[in-house]
Parts: sequence; structure tokens; C-alpha cells
Amino acid sequence: MLSATALRAQCKCGPLSNLIIPRAGQVRFRQVRISKPKRAPWFRQNLLEISKPAWTSEVPIDDVWIDCEYAKKEEERREWNDEVNKLEEFYVREMVEQFEKSRMIAFFHANPMSRNSFRTAWQNGRRIGMELKEYHHRVGKAGLRGTQWENCLHFWFQFPGEMNLQPILFSPNLQPDKLLKYEKKVPEFHLLGCVVENRILSRREVQELVKMPSLEQSRGELLSILNFHQQRTLQLLQSNQQQLSTNLSQYIKDQSGDSSS
Repeated sequence: MLSATALRAQCKCGPLSNLIIPRAGQVRFRQVRISKPKRAPWFRQNLLEISKPAWTSEVPIDDVWIDCEYAKKEEERREWNDEVNKLEEFYVREMVEQFEKSRMIAFFHANPMSRNSFRTAWQNGRRIGMELKEYHHRVGKAGLRGTQWENCLHFWFQFPGEMNLQPILFSPNLQPDKLLKYEKKVPEFHLLGCVVENRILSRREVQELVKMPSLEQSRGELLSILNFHQQRTLQLLQSNQQQLSTNLSQYIKDQSGDSSS
């Protein structure tokens, strides 16, 4: 460790030869004027002027509510959450059109994902004939309130912020098997619920729907069952007439045989 004398000698030889190192017991100013201290620089004077404390006038406790802005802030927040701007009005019309022409509407919980990953998910949806969209909660409330899809608002992201958009997959055809395969292709998505033929189904019910026959097959089976019972009813109603006709024919034959003999 260098001594103070060696350090001073090194400073005199180097580029910091004009640096003065205070010795033990030395102070910055030899004489401190307490009654009239040294004036601060101009920048520090401005900083002190701006940062000095300021006290408002005392307000009686009974009049504190007059200056309260909480009600105005709440009213502004309520208007922001319920009303939509001109751009979002186009999104509302687009979303309602998608709901009207889609037979299957899937809602997903989306983990954080990049825009490239979302575009890949959109492309996967296009390959199977489906359309992936995302809408804000304000758009959903403006378009679905008072309609048959109002209960779908429970699936929306309701956290504050403009980046919390709800991904929705629209399908013009009933394809639950392709929907489950699509969910496996997008690891950031988790199926919350699905609207099938104007009925909300859970993920487990969608899995059970895959095992069930299609609507056309069910209608064909129901039609065959109804036709069978219809034919059986006609047979039972006509059996008495056929039996009576057979008995009369046999009676006539018997009478004709007796008269000839």
C-alpha cells in the first residue's frame, strides 16, 4: 500500500499533477460562514426552487368532499369500459357477422405468445377452414349484449389493459375433431368452451361430441325408427279388416260347396 508521500509524488508525475489531495484534518473551506454561506450554483438554485415543499391551505373536514375527484374518475372509467370508438365499431360488426354465420365458435385461454406464434396459429386455422380472430372485452360487450350469445361474455379476458384480447375460432361447419387437433397444434391455447348449434359446451363435452354420430346420421336413424312404427301401426289397424275379409271369403266358399252338394 502506497504512503501519502509516494501517492503525492505519483500524482505530480502523472496527468493529475494539479490535483490537491487533502491531508488528515484538512477541510474543504478554511473558514465556514454560517450566517452567510456560499451561494449555490445556478442549476442547484433552480432545482431547490422546484423541489421545495408546498402546503395547501387547510380545508375543513366537512368540505373535503367538494374537491374529491373519485366520482369523476369512476365515471370516466365506466365510460371507457362500456363505450367503443369508431374503429371498434367496425370490429363489432365483423364479430357479429362471424357469430351469425358460424356453426361452431371456440373460446381459448391464451398464454403469452409472440405475434409470429399468433400468425402461425391463424394459418393453422385457415388450413382446416376456420378463422381465428381476437377482440377486446369492450367489443364483445358492445356486440353480444342483448343477443343469444350474451353468456359467451364470461369467456372473455376482463383484465385492464389494451393488450388483453380474447382469441376466438370461428368455423362454418361442425368439426369438433378438427378443433381438438387444432388445440394440440397451438401449445399456448387451452379450450375453455365452444358454442355448437347455439349451445355452450365444455371441453369434455366437445370430446364426447367427437364420439357421437353426426347430425345427419342421427336424423336418418330417427327417420327409420319412425317409419317402422308407422308401418307397424298400419299393419295392426288393417289386420282386423284382412282377417274379416279372409273369414268372409272362406264362409262364401263353404256355402257354395254345400249348395252344390
